[in-house]
This record gives sequence, C-alpha cells and structure tokens, in this order.
Amino acid sequence: MLMRLIDCYPEIAAPRFDYQLEQLCIALAADKIERDAGTQLLQLLMDQRQYDSKIAREVNFRPRDLSSVFKSAKKYQYLARLFKSDQFAKPEDDDKSFFVVHQLLFATKCLSFISGREFVKILAVRHPFYLFDHWVSYVGLHGNNPKDFTVTVGKPYTTPWFIKENREVYLDSSVEDRAAIAIAELSKQQEKYIGADKTLLVVDFEKFVLEPKAYLSNLERKMSVSSLSLRTVMKKEHLPRVHINDSKQLRIYHRYNSHYLTDKLNHKDDYIYLRKRISESVSSRAFRMLQTAASSYEDRFGLWF
Repeated sequence: MLMRLIDCYPEIAAPRFDYQLEQLCIALAADKIERDAGTQLLQLLMDQRQYDSKIAREVNFRPRDLSSVFKSAKKYQYLARLFKSDQFAKPEDDDKSFFVVHQLLFATKCLSFISGREFVKILAVRHPFYLFDHWVSYVGLHGNNPKDFTVTVGKPYTTPWFIKENREVYLDSSVEDRAAIAIAELSKQQEKYIGADKTLLVVDFEKFVLEPKAYLSNLERKMSVSSLSLRTVMKKEHLPRVHINDSKQLRIYHRYNSHYLTDKLNHKDDYIYLRKRISESVSSRAFRMLQTAASSYEDRFGLWF
C-alpha cells in the first residue's frame, strides 16, 4: 500500500524488494563481514541497482507481484526504457532508488558508512495484535522453505537472525508462540530504534489508513519530491478508510491470513475480540510478551478508537 503511493512520485524509481541488500546489512551488523569490504559491496550493489533501473534491467514484470511494474503509475515510462540505449543512462537522469526491506532496524546503520549517498528511511509499523495472524503463517517458513530469504542462525538453521534473547524458548515453542515471540522481540528492538534515530519517518498503519493526508505531506517534505494528486492510487488502496481492516483482498495477502481480520466489528470490539482470540491460542508466557509489545506500541502511537 505505502509502496504503491511512494512509487507514484516521478522522482522515485520502481520499488524493489532487495534481499541482497538485507543480507549484506545483517552480515555487517553481526560482524560477519569486515566493515570496509562490506561497505564497498553495498556501494557496488546500489550503483548496479540504479544503473539497472535506468535501462529497465531486472525490473519486475511479473503482473501479480506486489512490486510489479504493471502496478505502477509509471509503467509506460519503465516499458519505454527497455528500448533505450544505455548511453541514455546518465547520472543527471538518476531516479531516487527505492529499496523495500524487512525487519532491519538497527542493521541499517551500515548505510551511514557509504559516502556520497543520502538515505531517507521510512519505517512502517503496525499494532502487534494485528500482525499475529500474518506471523503465524510465516514463522514456519524460516530455514525450511526455498521461497523464504530470511537470514537464519543456529543449528539447524531455523531461527531468524533477529531472535536474540529467547532463541531456545523460540525453538521449543508452538507456531503460535513463535509468532508472538518474534513480534515481541522485533517490537522491543523497534521501540529502541525509533528512539535512537531522529531522522526516521515512522508511519503507524492504523492512523495512516484512517487519515493519510498529514503522513503523505511529511513524506513529500522528507523525500524532497513533488507534491501530486494520488487520488487514483488511494482509491485502489481504499484510502482513507472507515475501518483499518478494509484492505484490498489480494491472493498473496490471503496466503498470510489477512482474511482473519474483519471489518464487521467496530474498532473497539474488533480489538477486544482479536486480543481474546490470540490469548486463547498462545501460552500465557508468550501472551505476556505480546501484551507488553502492544502496550509499548499504544504508549507511543495511541489507539485509533
């Protein structure tokens, strides 16, 4: 949703889910790669990504993918680039590269080591309870599914790299408890990260989808991009919404249990129902961890009802 809105701006390149960038940042954060070597690899990767974007090399043309060029408001521009000579790929024609990554948080510190580049970091967050169903569908993939590219650690390699404090408990837990533990650990790291990085643009999902205008204005100022009408894309993304769960129901979202969230209840009753459902599906220990994460989120962002 947010990705599609940002992609509308003429100065921004096509969005890219960049797992290589994620993996390099994680390796650097874990001191698995020497700093100078890792920084040089990051610089080369970003140079390559920018050049490829200008000539439409490795642009995603899969129609149903979330990052597909066919979902972009600038699809004809990208298609035209396929037929241009690379002599047109001049530095002054550079787009602002648009990388989409997952769960990096403090691992993005290495980006500050790269000279001559400026980064605008946008962190999209969501209430922990409303992430639960997604993570239940997701944690079983770590280290087990060739379609999942999350860096894993331990032996066997089934523990995601961001589980730092409860690895043994995590491995011995049910899928539901693993989901709660993962959300809780990431939420704790997220809270520290938001407090430490004052340049960060944070978009809290619930209030954004209900009243997106102020967030988009801040985004435009932060990215130094042209203000424009986003009416068509916002309509497609159901923005603004009356209910936070009134999202597009794409097949890929169903794969991650999005259909478990309903807009049939008002916001308060929906919150109470979801909290009760989660508490009945996880252990008391895991629920306490998730409740702590939820309380921390509410202290920072407030409730939307």
